[in-house]
Amino acid sequence: MIPRDDIILGILSSPPAALLLEIEEAKPMQRARPLFDLFSELGALQKKGDKYKRGRLEINLGEHSPISDAVSELFQHVAFPYLISGRKTGRLTPDLQRALYTYTSAYQALRIAFTQYLLRYGGLTLVAGWFPCAFSSELMSIAGRDVVILEEREDIVALEMDRLSLIPLAPAPLGQELAAASFYAFEIAPLTNLDEIAEKYGKFNTAVVCNRGADLDKLGKVAEEVYYIATRDRPIALLNNALLNGLGLAAPSEELEKTLRKAQRQELGPFDVYILRGTGPT
Repeated sequence: MIPRDDIILGILSSPPAALLLEIEEAKPMQRARPLFDLFSELGALQKKGDKYKRGRLEINLGEHSPISDAVSELFQHVAFPYLISGRKTGRLTPDLQRALYTYTSAYQALRIAFTQYLLRYGGLTLVAGWFPCAFSSELMSIAGRDVVILEEREDIVALEMDRLSLIPLAPAPLGQELAAASFYAFEIAPLTNLDEIAEKYGKFNTAVVCNRGADLDKLGKVAEEVYYIATRDRPIALLNNALLNGLGLAAPSEELEKTLRKAQRQELGPFDVYILRGTGPT
């Protein structure tokens, strides 16, 4: 459901990876261990105690796709600086904006399957964090949802504005009419500002979160149902968390797992969808 090989190729073909893949053995500083752990999860390195050795992964840096090129750009300029030093990305260059936009297309099949198989038609939906999975345009065009997009960076919101401008031109899924929603809105604010969002828009039928650090308990108080989507693929999850942290966006918290234990879980390809129902206003 996601082009995993393209994503992995993008990481391994980036300039920082070229250096790491030459390592025979290393004992990195503590702050650099998340970077080495990611490459260990990929199989490019092997962890032996507090040291890392070259892995047995046979790497075929073959033909690149737009997604692998985008991942290479994002890893080099966003994820790697964060993983090696904790540095966060400031203003986005046009190249990084294009790469972020392209990377979200890796999740289009997930977005379509989610809206077709798990969501009922119609209603007001809060998207609590647009990046990385970009849930919104499919919600509107397939499920007929009115949407409020809450995101923390104005330049990230601008990417979604571009995407939504294409909705009237998008082809309808086979067997369905294109059901453009009648309303959408953007809010640039921390994902913790849920009380203000609810006061402005009223009751939400649904809240959707994909791999973000929104407070699910608070979301449950402003929405009738909450869907949290997480990938079971650990390297992809580590990459996304590094990108989120590098962009200064809210990544999943350590407390998230406790909340998800209370939720109903459904598998959707390589993703888990956790559903919390009946906690919001009715």
